[in-house]
Amino acid sequence: SSSSSSSSSSSSAGKTTTQHEVEHPNCRLYLAESTIPNAGLGIFTGIPLEPGENVAEPDLIVPLQDIDWHITAEDLDFHFLWVDYSWNGIEVDMETDMEDASALVLGTGCMPNCNFALINAEEGKPDYDHAGLHRSTDPGTSGFTGFHNQRMTTSRNVPTGGELFVDYGDGWFKDRADVLGAVPFVRSFDRVDRFLKKFKKISLKHQNSNNPTFTKDLWDVVAARSHYPSSRNANALPLSFEEMQSAHTIGSAETRLPHSVRDLNWLAERGRCMDNIRPGNSTVSQAGRGAFASRFIPVGGLVAPGPLLHVPNRTALNLYGVGEDGMRDPANRIGMQMILNYCFGHAESTVILCPYTSPSAHINHAAGAKANAKVVWAEDGTPGHNSDWLEEGVSVLKFRNTIGLSLNFVATRDIQPGEEVFIDYGPEWEEAWNKHVKEWVPPPDSDNYVSATVLQKDLTIPLRTLEEEQSEPYSKNIVFYCHYGYQPGMSEGEYVWMDEWGGPNGLSLYPCRVVQREAVDMPGPNGAVETFYYYAMVMLDEDALAELGGISSKFFQNAIPSGEYHFLTDVPRWAIEIRDWFYSKDEFMENSFRHEMMMPDEIFPDAWKNLRG
Repeated sequence: SSSSSSSSSSSSAGKTTTQHEVEHPNCRLYLAESTIPNAGLGIFTGIPLEPGENVAEPDLIVPLQDIDWHITAEDLDFHFLWVDYSWNGIEVDMETDMEDASALVLGTGCMPNCNFALINAEEGKPDYDHAGLHRSTDPGTSGFTGFHNQRMTTSRNVPTGGELFVDYGDGWFKDRADVLGAVPFVRSFDRVDRFLKKFKKISLKHQNSNNPTFTKDLWDVVAARSHYPSSRNANALPLSFEEMQSAHTIGSAETRLPHSVRDLNWLAERGRCMDNIRPGNSTVSQAGRGAFASRFIPVGGLVAPGPLLHVPNRTALNLYGVGEDGMRDPANRIGMQMILNYCFGHAESTVILCPYTSPSAHINHAAGAKANAKVVWAEDGTPGHNSDWLEEGVSVLKFRNTIGLSLNFVATRDIQPGEEVFIDYGPEWEEAWNKHVKEWVPPPDSDNYVSATVLQKDLTIPLRTLEEEQSEPYSKNIVFYCHYGYQPGMSEGEYVWMDEWGGPNGLSLYPCRVVQREAVDMPGPNGAVETFYYYAMVMLDEDALAELGGISSKFFQNAIPSGEYHFLTDVPRWAIEIRDWFYSKDEFMENSFRHEMMMPDEIFPDAWKNLRG
């Protein structure tokens, strides 16, 4: 999936590289102006969707490594847009990969708006793998994210042309109330429904033949006095008298549905299709994943839209080493954030431009005529693109605190259904990649590395005990976590595992090790006798965690105190999670390839060339 690790020498000129058959001749997903006023862009379905259907092609998830540690507010003289678009690591299964875990979800995870009246979609969890590449043999392994295939699915029926909305959570809007105003929450519409019941009771009592317009007149009074920008409840009232009447039957929230639907012809004319390409394993060696045409794309046709997150100064992506005082050493830059590989830049500028759509993030490199697509600026008037920003200097761009720029990926020749799409990343990128391949050496002990995801997939395989690990150890990155109801001050000793400690909403995960294993034969889901394993686990105290290294002891704020013995028996396999230890995944390797894609000089704004001598 990499915009970071493909090799131009491996792509083929004059050969059609295909992977997928076309399934949908017409666009199924559009990027267009949101139906929410002043909300910018939104995404709309081109087909009717039922609950549980996939909305779009799956997302890529790119880790943002300890972003608040590497870059503090004092370092920046501009608003870091990623603050508004990043996800908490726990939402994408990264919470035990780094201390301050956050991520960018490229695709539908970054693009839908939130309308609490009409939440109709939700994001799942990602898969994790590197498309068959391994750190012991493949220099491209650490050049692209292994977090992928995160799907957005519908939670209710969505009509053709309907805008897709996800739940941002109340807190997101509370933190931005000074900018966004009093956005109504779910409970706001519930309160309005209760108010409307009282309203109806009063109107039925007083409306009669002598006062036939009482209900309308009373509603006009309510509507006239409801324009309080700071009132979430007032903002949840039906928008017209007719909708108020409908709300008695369908609820006030549901009256907003017609306002969230675009005509399909309008979308085809004013929107941009988002599913002309789809991800798959690339045909290019070391590239991981690539982008393939979902349908025929004619020369000059849109491959994918590329709305951008702009970063005025690339130093915001720096990673720094730890100084002798245990703090960040700003004089020791040790690398760059992985997101750099998915962004565009220019040798004469500090500006970095990051498309936040998913399929476009899979487009790999091919040099010159081998490429079948290119990037261009979106046309004037395109929602979400302010062409006047291209004439402004970087000093002005720093004060642009919202998204407002957009590229388009367009075909430079006809692209057939199933053909892999390539753009030219530029000679600087290619030189850097070739240098990386030439100088790359596998990291220490890489031959023994096995991703925790591989071990976690099959819950029927017995876990090795500490004694068995003496002769057949797991790779050093592997750590077991137990769902355990530990609380500070809890007495040490032996506990029988309890069901309420586990499950998706279970209590905290604590590092643990297998002491004993017991096999139990019992009927499985299909009635046949199966072997299930139960374990006795010892929890790791502060000293044991310190031995694992690589992370501050402060991370485990409720760690079991040194010397305390906590032992669990009868632990089912599903209550034990196998995870990679902090900073041991491929994305965090020291010899990782990091380089932005280079934007062609002829389209890069001269006003942004602030490094030009």
